[in-house]
This record gives sequence, structure tokens and C-alpha cells, in this order.
Amino acid sequence: MNTISKQDIISGLQKIGVRPGMELEVHSSLKSFGYVEGGAKTVIEALKETVGCNGSIFMPSLRLSPRLPLSEADEKLGITCKALVYNSKNGV
Repeated sequence: MNTISKQDIISGLQKIGVRPGMELEVHSSLKSFGYVEGGAKTVIEALKETVGCNGSIFMPSLRLSPRLPLSEADEKLGITCKALVYNSKNGV
């Protein structure tokens, strides 16, 4: 299995036309990347570096399953979206 680096993700985003200052709506599955060095945090960092401080990243955090008790909701949220939320809370 290939290892994906932050620079690989940035290069891929730039190749498809993502530029500084853009607004992105991102639907992602971390496992679809393969093995990412640093995991979800690396994906978020790559997105943030590519759009820059004048860009915006939007990631839906809905689940497609039936009703779920609130106590279980957090564990059903994707790890990439969680990484974005936790970074945002810390001002990163």
C-alpha cells in the first residue's frame, strides 16, 4: 500500500484546481486515501494550507443511519470531520 503525504494531498488538490482563497465543500472518507502519514490531521492541514487563511473549508457531519442516541452520535462522525472540528476549537 502506498503512503500518502501531506505534500501528495496538496499537489493533488492543486492539480484539480484548488487555489488559495477558495471555498471548498469537502466530503471525504479517510480510508479511501489509503495510508496517510499523520492520519486525518494531515488531510485537514493539507486542505487548510491549500486554501490559505482567506479560504474556507466546509465539511458536512451528517450520518445516513437511522435515529441515533446522542450518546452514540460522536462515534458515528467521520474522523476527518472530527479533526477539522477539534482543530477549529483550538484555533489551529
